[in-house]
Amino acid sequence: MPVISTIAAATARAFGAFKSLGGAADEFFNYVTLLLHGDGTNGAQNNTFLDSSTNNFTITRNGNTTQGTFSPFSQTGWSNYFDGSGDYLSLAANAALNVGTGDFTWEAWALLPNNTSDYSLFSGTSTADMDIRRLSDGTLRIGRINTAWDSTSSVISIANSWTHLAISRSGSTLRMYANGTQIFSGTNTNNYSIATTAQIGLTGASDGQLLGYLSNARLVKGTAVYTSAFTPSTTPLTAISGTSLLTCQSNRFRDASSNNFAITVNGNTSVQAFSPFAPTAAYSAATVGGSGYFDGSGDYLTYTYGSEVAFGTGDFTVEWWQYSTDTGSGILQGDSGAGWGATILSGTFYWQSVVNVTNKLTASVSAYLTDSWNHWAVVRSSGTLKLYINGAEIASVSDTTNYSDSSGTMYVGYYPNNGNYFLGYLSNLRIVKGTAVYTSAFTPPTAPLTAITNTSLLLNFTNGGIIDNTAKNLLETVGNAQISTSVKKYGTGSLAFDGTGDYLVVPYSQNQNFGTGDFTIEGWFYLNSLANSYYVLGGTWTSGTSDEWLIQVQNNGNIRFLTSAGTSFYSASITTSTWYHFAAVRNGSTVTLYINGSSVGSYSNSNSIGSVSKVLNIGQQPGGSWPWNGYIDDLRITKGVARYTATFTAPTAAFADQ
Repeated sequence: MPVISTIAAATARAFGAFKSLGGAADEFFNYVTLLLHGDGTNGAQNNTFLDSSTNNFTITRNGNTTQGTFSPFSQTGWSNYFDGSGDYLSLAANAALNVGTGDFTWEAWALLPNNTSDYSLFSGTSTADMDIRRLSDGTLRIGRINTAWDSTSSVISIANSWTHLAISRSGSTLRMYANGTQIFSGTNTNNYSIATTAQIGLTGASDGQLLGYLSNARLVKGTAVYTSAFTPSTTPLTAISGTSLLTCQSNRFRDASSNNFAITVNGNTSVQAFSPFAPTAAYSAATVGGSGYFDGSGDYLTYTYGSEVAFGTGDFTVEWWQYSTDTGSGILQGDSGAGWGATILSGTFYWQSVVNVTNKLTASVSAYLTDSWNHWAVVRSSGTLKLYINGAEIASVSDTTNYSDSSGTMYVGYYPNNGNYFLGYLSNLRIVKGTAVYTSAFTPPTAPLTAITNTSLLLNFTNGGIIDNTAKNLLETVGNAQISTSVKKYGTGSLAFDGTGDYLVVPYSQNQNFGTGDFTIEGWFYLNSLANSYYVLGGTWTSGTSDEWLIQVQNNGNIRFLTSAGTSFYSASITTSTWYHFAAVRNGSTVTLYINGSSVGSYSNSNSIGSVSKVLNIGQQPGGSWPWNGYIDDLRITKGVARYTATFTAPTAAFADQ
């Protein structure tokens, strides 16, 4: 078994029993941010899109639109990411948030990048409001803004690993816990309230800007949930009796308590499929689904339609999930005649009759265009047209328009009337002719949509050949990068690259931001040739800034993990037609490169890596240099964990996918 960092091991053990590598379940799977098994059908790529309705429309790909496993239904849970620069959540004050002098519990999981900054976890905005922070001296504190710190914990080190934090008051005794271990107990009878606005990620004094992840933040009024040492939950928290607020745990920004408080997103706070919890099952297209990624520059899908989307004057439903990264985005449009279209421009949603581009319904939707999944549905029922977002009615108008166009081209991700492209992810796009699926407020779907009666189109985006089994990323297959079932290390296939323009592109996300923390980048590789100077396994290196990285093999058989802090190749005696296990590991400030379980070199690197948004290329250097000629199998990235810190035996089976 590999040696792991002490902090990560302690954290992992807090979430369940030990599990090993080599085909069994992985105790660190909740830290895995990319897992490519390379299994599938020989020659498979990510470029063929299918309509799962009975119409089976031929879907044409334009630009480099791609698909994969990132979806609204993550099997690994959710968190919110705060980038340390203007990101925070806010909600209006309410009596439910005022715990007064009574019993209460505040808790959350946090993954923070360092132990040297003040981080605001929950506070009000007025003097003497409740203030909960993790301070730069390593302590957890509760007090009142600009008034006093009332209780201070012992020093705890929680950098770069998921840590459950809890403050619980029973009677006059207040206790604090980290991963269920008591770190403070003392008298506290102070009155804690929120006078105007509650905030997560920034105090009312405009300091303590949060950098990192929060998951499952819960405030319970009237109950001390914890009064002695405990094992933190291994599943997402629920709204138990007395829950005043439950957030940072959904695919969108919401309060899951019965109060259903409106959450306002500030800055570019984002929802991430990254959480403290291990999945209960491996990725499945049926239960998790997928999405399509549109890069906002020439990406869209088309299909030729007939009467299947000619709604006439009858009922219909057009629905989809959307993870937007831009406020102006084309979504759907029929190209001519008496068709219909939907678009978003500058924070306003428009449903249009394409005849003279007449607006039939408009609504302000800026609050739903942040980096989060939101469910949209345009429904006409008996002459009334409604827009629902996340099951809530946003706008309603009378509409008896005859949408009669029965031939033309439908665009997905592009609006030809204004040349506007969609930027972000679309999932579960379904058109139902003749049925108003929703006629009043509803709970958004919790699983991938199916082709119900009258379904005219269904795009679930689950036909990707090269998929990420963590359901966190989509991969673009460039050139003829594809699955090979003829040369493989484990499983049924591997990733094949022919050295002439084949590579994979992973759009940037916080999953690729290692910060200053530990990480492990590993997998198996096989080279067909060493004729060129260099070959690139993968990385983000383009201009040589301190937060970029690259794994590169030299034609003399040497290898290196390249950052601005380390440029030397290490002797590894790599040859062709042989499988090698590689691992680039940062443990503390030391980066070590292993081949087949043995270190080939180390150097010091404490840089923040991945904080600048750059795409990850697999099979070439971003920009087109040094393409890989060979195969890659079981590529895995683990964020926050140094899986290997000494010589180890290379894995003897495929990596676990849960």
